[in-house]
Amino acid sequence: MVAMISCNQFANAQFVQQTKAKQIASEGKQVNNTIVNKPLQLTPVYDFSDVRICVDPIVQTGSLPLRRTTAGNPIPKINADGTISQVSMIQQGLVAATEKMWNPGDVIKVWISKSNGSPRIWDRIQFYAKEWEKFANIKFEFVNSSSDAQVRVGLFKTNQSWSWVGRDVLFNPGKEYTMNFGWFNSETTETQFSRTVMHEFGHVLGFRHEHQSPASPLEWDKEKTYKFFKEKNNWTPAEVDANIINKFTQNNTNFSAYDPNSIMHYDVPQALLLSGNAVTGSYMTSGTDEKYARYWYPFPPTGVNTSGNLRTNDDCDDVAFKVEYDVVPADKIEFTLSLGEANNNKVTWWKQVTVPMNNNTETELWVQNYSLIKEENRTTITIQVPDADINKNKGISFWKAKFLGIHTLLPYKWNVLTAIKGGCRITLVWNRDTCR
Repeated sequence: MVAMISCNQFANAQFVQQTKAKQIASEGKQVNNTIVNKPLQLTPVYDFSDVRICVDPIVQTGSLPLRRTTAGNPIPKINADGTISQVSMIQQGLVAATEKMWNPGDVIKVWISKSNGSPRIWDRIQFYAKEWEKFANIKFEFVNSSSDAQVRVGLFKTNQSWSWVGRDVLFNPGKEYTMNFGWFNSETTETQFSRTVMHEFGHVLGFRHEHQSPASPLEWDKEKTYKFFKEKNNWTPAEVDANIINKFTQNNTNFSAYDPNSIMHYDVPQALLLSGNAVTGSYMTSGTDEKYARYWYPFPPTGVNTSGNLRTNDDCDDVAFKVEYDVVPADKIEFTLSLGEANNNKVTWWKQVTVPMNNNTETELWVQNYSLIKEENRTTITIQVPDADINKNKGISFWKAKFLGIHTLLPYKWNVLTAIKGGCRITLVWNRDTCR
């Protein structure tokens, strides 16, 4: 069994009074020669045409595969003085069924049945489904074979739209349809495509209905709500409680502030509420939706390009640095060391930095001028080192020629490598080496 979302099309929530009793044949009774009509008996009837509400039956599934860690470790921030600061990640947003969510970077294969619909409808489903890829590190790959797909989309004209939730589609040995768009036709607007497709594919990512968030302030009029869903879905009060009124537990969902603008929030008509305002479903993702999608489906961590100056605390040394991300092959880190100048005073003689490696060795970058051996003079050097070979638990060392030209290791260590990843370029320019 799987958790299925069934969406039913209803009418605008408005209170309509209809006369059910008839006046008595005498049109009333005579009092002091005056006919007094009896009052009409009125019974409330609710008309909810054009309101679309999705509901989540609570159905058990088997054990889902373990999900990989979500947010990962953000890259520390490099400050202008070369020190680093840890960056924290804050969890926020719409309610989600955490155990049903996919792994960041997963490719979810989707098949759309061509037995119904039209090329325009098929195109709009693909277009708006892939809008999630802007905010979530996930890919929807549309395939031509239903047997290859995990998400199987139908266009049956049942006036219902629904989707299974998250990785529940893995429990589909019979290859049933896992999603349906039942009200799309030639007159469907772009806003309705956006609203419905992004909502249903939000369920595919594991996102639940925002009106059932543990933080939701909505208070339902139970008598009206029971009556409404009894007529429309033939539900018992217990089923209405489970699918509409009760909030999700905090044990198997994740949430923060309630977001009435979420794409996962459907219309809630005023007539079914005791307090609070009616909620009109959104036609696009909210800022919270997008932030939260990035949290649960994070893209590979990236750092912020930084520049500044390092002080070795030796002879007023000043080494300018620049760190750039994603500018060289992803499995390499590029290092450049150059001799520079400050106030028209050029830095001279031998300078070196060394990068610690995993095999207890170091990779050396050295520059110098004024050597009597011409081939030893170079004022800049650039090398690329395999990212996997670098020991990022150690720091970069600095050397220079001091008294009598002796190559001397300086006590300063630049502990920046924990903020460096494959694809980075580190540029060092030794601009000053004396206090004069």
